[in-house]
Amino acid sequence: MKIVLDCFGGDLCPDSAVEGAVAAVQEIKDLEVVLCGDEKIINELLKDKIYDKEKITVRHASEVITNDDAPVLAIRRKKDSSMVVALKALANGEYDGMVSSGNTGALLVGATLLVKLIDGVQRASLSPLLPTIFDDKNTILVDGGANVDCKPSMLREFAIMGGAYMSAVKGIENPKVALLNNGAEEEKGNSLTKEAHALLKNTDINFIGNIEARDLLFGVADVIVADGFDGNMCLKTAEGMGKAVFTLLKRYIMEGGLKAKLGYLLLKPSLRKLKKIMSSDSVGGGVFLGVKKVVVKAHGASNAVAFKNALIRAYEMAKADLPAKIENALKQNSIQVEE
Repeated sequence: MKIVLDCFGGDLCPDSAVEGAVAAVQEIKDLEVVLCGDEKIINELLKDKIYDKEKITVRHASEVITNDDAPVLAIRRKKDSSMVVALKALANGEYDGMVSSGNTGALLVGATLLVKLIDGVQRASLSPLLPTIFDDKNTILVDGGANVDCKPSMLREFAIMGGAYMSAVKGIENPKVALLNNGAEEEKGNSLTKEAHALLKNTDINFIGNIEARDLLFGVADVIVADGFDGNMCLKTAEGMGKAVFTLLKRYIMEGGLKAKLGYLLLKPSLRKLKKIMSSDSVGGGVFLGVKKVVVKAHGASNAVAFKNALIRAYEMAKADLPAKIENALKQNSIQVEE
């Protein structure tokens, strides 16, 4: 499998992108990575690294799309940017997937306009994997922030696509799908969630009903469906809560004297494991479900570990032929775009 990596545009790029790519090809034997961006800078970063020269190549691009760029204008005007060059090559079938930590809006626009959406899909869903209280279990959030204004039919599409992901990539048979709401009861919610609930009940998926935000990380469902506004609010709240807990824990250990510090030393392996599970670095990024090729959006502040894991996730999705599985799932549910 060959994955193209947009090496520019993120906060820690290109250094962390290149380092992550080297780590990824060392871990996955049949993974090749193409580093897209200024070849002079990338080659300078590669020169002291030990890696299989056949598994990492460089594709030159002279421009960079920044987070200050307007998404649509950036895709149209910066045609030799690392993001656009990578997207066009992906659309042409040169690569099996793509990873970028750059401008989220530009990547969404580029994936939609250049790579194109699967037939019948109204909008791509930015779908991150979330940790749960069970070590070996994740849940996928659809949508995590790409579409702040949604129609009920879009939430139905997200549910089907999320289910296809968990089946194809995670091997979960008949994944459980839940709708994020302000109450578990069927009659709760606004007009969007009430209409979406009715649609999901009549869709050929394992729909278990509504769940509240407090259940997000408890493994209640394999797929959590939300509009991008509510989904992103929950996602950012969970990230902030995790950081707050560890910040307070560190403070209280320092204030607690010798006994607290000795207790910390005993608990250190467990706390380190917990921090790793809760870190977004371990997931790597969210995939744009509904696009004809695998496109993974890594966090803007991705370090080398996050890039490595994002490349591995893209590899896993491409190997599972995820876009084709999603297309088949949509056809089975007779998805039609609303006029």
